[in-house]
Amino acid sequence: MQRWQADEFGDVQQVLHLQEVEMPRPSRGEALVRVLTASIALPDLMMVRGDYPLVPAPPVSPGQEVVGIVERAAEDFPHPVGARIAANARSDIAIGGLAQYTLVPGWSALPVIAGLNDEQAVGFSGSFQVAHIGLQHRAGLSAEETLLVLGGAGRTGSAAIQVGKAMGARVIATARTAAKADFCRAQGADHVLDLTEPSTESDIAGWTGGRGVDVVYDTVGGTAHTHAVRHLSSAGARVLVVGFASGQKAALDAQDLLFRDYSVIGVSSAFRNQGERLDTVRALTAMLEAGSILPPVTSVHPFDEVPLAIAQRAQDATGQSVIRVAFAPERS
Repeated sequence: MQRWQADEFGDVQQVLHLQEVEMPRPSRGEALVRVLTASIALPDLMMVRGDYPLVPAPPVSPGQEVVGIVERAAEDFPHPVGARIAANARSDIAIGGLAQYTLVPGWSALPVIAGLNDEQAVGFSGSFQVAHIGLQHRAGLSAEETLLVLGGAGRTGSAAIQVGKAMGARVIATARTAAKADFCRAQGADHVLDLTEPSTESDIAGWTGGRGVDVVYDTVGGTAHTHAVRHLSSAGARVLVVGFASGQKAALDAQDLLFRDYSVIGVSSAFRNQGERLDTVRALTAMLEAGSILPPVTSVHPFDEVPLAIAQRAQDATGQSVIRVAFAPERS
């Protein structure tokens, strides 16, 4: 079988190669999956470069999320052979999803939600499910509150805009270019701004009646996080730390957090209980059926263009980028 793999850290177009490797064997709780589509996201670039904490040493096999067909299910895997599922690949042990076959753990696997095609479904867990877990179960976002989404044009940020609007919130998004600002508005953002602009404070004050924002959804980290917390409302505001697209971690100020009485909460798709997971699937299914959300797939690449696709994603991380690995067989 073939898998994209880097045997050393470095530039993605120099070190990432398509290699012939042995078919992986699933352990208890895992399944071997024939990959149909795999998502491309910032962590793929970071892990090949050596900047991703969950992949501390080569070899590197990127591709965290897949849609595929269960080929072989080990003991305790929750879905049968032949099931079409969306799941996380084992990129943490160099068995990533940018491959003809991969391994997926049972905790991450869910049947593809009705109405989503392979391209739409592949990034759904790492974007829309994370957004709902964060906004509903971690922050308790309520209708009429104001949500500030950092990095609104990215796949996680755009999902948060859509889910926040579906939950009844007013949504402000950040973007650094006019094209990305337009994209954020297309996802439903009520207002779009650049946090570095001098008018930011007066703009947020005007849009919120002087109150500030109630929830920050931070996919960026770094200075964007520092700027955003300045615009929190009074006691009870919540900051969700979701990612660090800037390449820099959010710098938390414990004294500021204490004196201004706000919360900072980490959000990850890997940490959720079964009740939250089922509630999120039900809620997102209802939003899909109502037409309130729809994954914004902006590019689809063939399997032989993986290094180019990752490099292009580094230049423009708008929406969802997908690799088409194979097609599901026709059902009679």
